[in-house]
Amino acid sequence: MLEERSDYELITDYLEGNDSAFEQLYQRHRKRLYGYLNGMMPWSPAEVDDVFQQTWVRAVTRLPKYRDQGYFAAWLFRIGRNLLIDKVRRSKRENGFLELDREETPEIDAPPGTEPWCQLDEAELGRLIQQALAELPEEQREVFLLRREKVAFKDIAEIQNCSINTVLSRMQYALKNLRTHLGTVDHGGLLQ
Repeated sequence: MLEERSDYELITDYLEGNDSAFEQLYQRHRKRLYGYLNGMMPWSPAEVDDVFQQTWVRAVTRLPKYRDQGYFAAWLFRIGRNLLIDKVRRSKRENGFLELDREETPEIDAPPGTEPWCQLDEAELGRLIQQALAELPEEQREVFLLRREKVAFKDIAEIQNCSINTVLSRMQYALKNLRTHLGTVDHGGLLQ
C-alpha cells in the first residue's frame, strides 16, 4: 500500500515542476475549503466560487514562500478567509449596509430528547440549521463551520488570529445560539 504523502512533500514536488503533485494537494483540500467558504456565504454561490478560485490562485503564487509547520490547511483557509472578508467589506461599501452586533441570547434548558427538532425530518432539519447558522455572528459561524470540516481548534485559532480560548468560547456560544434558534421551532417546522 502506498504511503500518503504529506502536504509539504506535495508542495515541494509541485515547486520542482510536478503538476500532478499540486492536483493531489488540491483534491485533498478542495471539499473542505469549499464547504467552509460556502458556509460563510451561503446566500451567494457565485461569490463563493469566485473566492474559492481566488484562494487557490493566491495559494499557488505564495507556495514558494510557504514554510511547513504542519498547518497547510490552516494556511489555505486563512487565505480564503482573508479574501472572503475583503469581498464582504467591498460589498458592504458598494451596497451601503453594515451588520450590527447581535445581543447575546439566553440559554434554553430542555431535558434531552425533548428538543422540538427531534421529530423533524433530515431535510427540514438541514434547512433549519442553515437558517440558524446564517443568524450567528460571523466569528461563531466560522468556528462552527471549520469544526464541521474537522479543522482542529488550534488551527482555527491560527486562521482567526486569536487565542485557542477565544476559539473555544466562540464555539460554545455558537452551539448555545444554534440551540436557542432551533428551540424556537415547533414540531411542524415553523418558527413560533
